[in-house]
Amino acid sequence: MLSDIISQEIFSYLLIMTRLGACLMFIPAIGDKTIPARVRVTLAIALSFVVYLVVHDQLPAMPIETIKLTLLLMREALIGITIGLFARLLMSAVHTTGTVLAFTTGLAAAQSFDPTQGSQSATLSTFLTLIAVTLIFVTDIHHQLIWAMVNSYSVFPAGFGSLDFPGLAGIVTNIVANSFALGVQLASPFIVFSLIFYICMGVLVRMMPMLPVFFVAMPLKVALGLWIFSMVVTSMMKWFIVSFEDNLSSLLG
Repeated sequence: MLSDIISQEIFSYLLIMTRLGACLMFIPAIGDKTIPARVRVTLAIALSFVVYLVVHDQLPAMPIETIKLTLLLMREALIGITIGLFARLLMSAVHTTGTVLAFTTGLAAAQSFDPTQGSQSATLSTFLTLIAVTLIFVTDIHHQLIWAMVNSYSVFPAGFGSLDFPGLAGIVTNIVANSFALGVQLASPFIVFSLIFYICMGVLVRMMPMLPVFFVAMPLKVALGLWIFSMVVTSMMKWFIVSFEDNLSSLLG
């Protein structure tokens, strides 16, 4: 009897850690590749214990068949990955903004490693991403990310119930559309600047055909772009962090 109780409790804890561990591998800030894997595993173990005390009554009994146990663990891992990817897609808005900024200011060739993307990106994009990650921790939004993992047991109950894949596909579509729209909105001052700048350069070339427009325009474009960036970066990141928090709240409550 005691062995059955211990087995059930171990199974419940393992079930929680499967979902939370998978989620922590993908969510922004905590799940970035710059965070050591040992730190993420330790956080998953500690957080799973806390969540276990909260959602213990919502967990199913341990199945006897090995195949059912495997399917249940796979389902929990899929839910955790889905939640992490939802938050990661919300984070992609600032990466879109940085990419647009780099092209409109003539700094697209300046590349550096972006830890959130795991690849080379424009330096401005990497810079904005690091600011966003810092703001997530400074404003305690990472607490909301953790709460979203806990609240996921209300949205996606543990068990053998089927997942609403069409509904999840609709959520992903909306997140991608909203993230792209937000990224373009944040970069709108630079899109307007680029349009006006090239119109002015076109008029200037028509008036002075012998003007070496490339040598005149590029330094001026970079200087004006960085000046505008220094003026609007505070408002941009404030807008992003508010939108990120609102979208995260509406996603999982």
